[in-house]
Amino acid sequence: MTTDHDPGRRERKRLLMLEQIRLTAATLFEEYGYEAITMEQIADRADIAKRTLYKHFPSKEAVLAFHVDTQLKQDLAYLQHEVAQCPTFQAQALCILRASADWCTEHPEFLRAYLRHQLLMTGTSSKDSDITRTWQGLIALAQDSGELNPSLNPEQLAHWFHHLYFGAMLRWLNQPELSLLQEFEAMTQLFLHGAALKGVA
Repeated sequence: MTTDHDPGRRERKRLLMLEQIRLTAATLFEEYGYEAITMEQIADRADIAKRTLYKHFPSKEAVLAFHVDTQLKQDLAYLQHEVAQCPTFQAQALCILRASADWCTEHPEFLRAYLRHQLLMTGTSSKDSDITRTWQGLIALAQDSGELNPSLNPEQLAHWFHHLYFGAMLRWLNQPELSLLQEFEAMTQLFLHGAALKGVA
């Protein structure tokens, strides 16, 4: 027999609350724009007390980051089969990056706030993001197959690739006339082949 004091039940209730907040906030952001929405409006639409909202999320940016991270996790799961059919790391990475470019071009306001939040939170957690772990897994597979140098640390490579990924998005936000997909393609080429002129020692 379980009770309200059962840790499993408490955790399920917490997760349901977070999902309610996420979906409510996402709907408001889509309807009125991210900048126009306040934490008070999120709490009111979700029918929860403001102190409850702030207990789970210290800021509107944190709510958005939770939404984007959840969406990213779902998208990565959806792409898993398609990525597995790609024969190389380059093809696998571009499969994910193509989907990312589509989302970013539809939600530039979300992306700007999300990246701002992520940069502010840099160094506050030792836990890697889902996308960083995805890069690491694909890099490790490419090392096993001989496509990438197996002597290099896959975790380090994944972080470097992820930083290039963030850099490409920041460049595109500052220069929206650019094609984000082309930025991702160039970034991937740089990661795989470097910037050195071939044949020059």
